[in-house]
Amino acid sequence: MTDRQSCIHCARVYLAQSRHFTGRHRGFSFRLLDWAGNQRRKAMALRDATAQQSLF
Repeated sequence: MTDRQSCIHCARVYLAQSRHFTGRHRGFSFRLLDWAGNQRRKAMALRDATAQQSLF
């Protein structure tokens, strides 16, 4: 699993877990959403930009 795939997987896990913390632990649910966003941004930063550059 590459770093990018790992980041995307972690983001999906955090999103799924945040759905379970909507009751008493709602604050932690928002923390999980924050972590998921950070992982998605990290995955976008690791995206292979050379594929786009080869078109030009």
